[in-house]
Amino acid sequence: MRHREILSILLLLLGPAALAAGSQKVDINVNSRYRVESVEVTGIPESEVGKALLEDMQKLVGQNYDPDAADRLADRLRRRLPEHSVSVRVRRGDQPGQVKVDFVAERIRWKRFEVRVPPVVYHSKLGWSGALDIPLRVRHSVFTFGMVNSADELLERNAGFRLRYENRRLGTDLVQLRIDFDSYHAKWNPATETALAQAFGIPGVYRTRQNFAPSLSLIPLRDLKLSVGTAFERVQTQYPSLHTDTAYAGTAELQYRRDLESRSRLRQRIEARYGVRSATRVLDSDFVYTRHLWTAGYTVSRHRSLFGIRFQGGLITGNAPLFERFSLGNGFTLRGWNKFDVAPLGGRRMAHGTVEYRYRPFHLFYDAGTVWDSGQAGRVRHGLGFGWLSKDGFFASLAFPIRLHRVYPVFMAGFRY
Repeated sequence: MRHREILSILLLLLGPAALAAGSQKVDINVNSRYRVESVEVTGIPESEVGKALLEDMQKLVGQNYDPDAADRLADRLRRRLPEHSVSVRVRRGDQPGQVKVDFVAERIRWKRFEVRVPPVVYHSKLGWSGALDIPLRVRHSVFTFGMVNSADELLERNAGFRLRYENRRLGTDLVQLRIDFDSYHAKWNPATETALAQAFGIPGVYRTRQNFAPSLSLIPLRDLKLSVGTAFERVQTQYPSLHTDTAYAGTAELQYRRDLESRSRLRQRIEARYGVRSATRVLDSDFVYTRHLWTAGYTVSRHRSLFGIRFQGGLITGNAPLFERFSLGNGFTLRGWNKFDVAPLGGRRMAHGTVEYRYRPFHLFYDAGTVWDSGQAGRVRHGLGFGWLSKDGFFASLAFPIRLHRVYPVFMAGFRY
């Protein structure tokens, strides 16, 4: 008789006695056979857990113990309490066939500094782009110093530093405060400078860019977040003479994200976001414009397979500086294309969609998108690719632009989270 069959018979005979009181090292498959009698959080007052998270924890009661669901709740508690370690303990319940689940938080007294690496991308046409953030956490406040050198998202390559202060619990779990300060030196691709010399009505290149942006966020519902603020951006323009231009804007953003999971382990995520920036003379801005950006995404996964679809759309009215203009053709949009071949000056209109399938670390993707200015016809471009994506966020991809003449594939690698 096999060892697994013997173990199964012993477990059936032992029943609830197999759960030793206070034991953590119980086989996960055994725990899943029992219903959750109660859920408790120890080590911190319940007021620091938050109402929404407490409610989600209590949803485990009456259900068969799900170790994956418990781990996800523990991850949410860790993000909320960065100065604590969080573990899940399962112990025998008072009633036969039931267990008690404890989320145990223990303060980490000396672990305050860490280094966080935001997305890092190598693009065979654009080179390396990345950042390094060093946060200091003090209870609900986070002070972050970051260094940036990136040519991936904007038309410029911006190199410099950024400072950020976040208060993730401003008196209540429903209010958050954030203050950003960025200072960059800009370098420009020759394709942008050449196109700019032939364009009319598009603001010119600049040497430096600074931004001060305070914002306040409200979380009226668990899955909904509303942020409002201002962005005081200044650029030092080179032509026709050296001077400073301002883009002082009011900002607002609405975010929605919902995670769903069925008993069959089918996981779904729905995301939507709308952001608007409006620079106006009321704020003493030299540039006057309004920029809208819509994003929406849906993913569904089961076991080791994942299918996802994502859409972006953008619209600018007025005369916006180059850092606000939309661009496609980097490590995350219209993969396989070089953004300076697509639109070296970007555009005031943008639409982009992505379809992706993953099986274990392997993934396939298809991108389609267009960037154009008002009064022009947008040309839709397409790209196909495949690659490898690890659980830790490392990826390597090879993407091909779909066009009639010779095709030059683009290689991309890096980290994304």
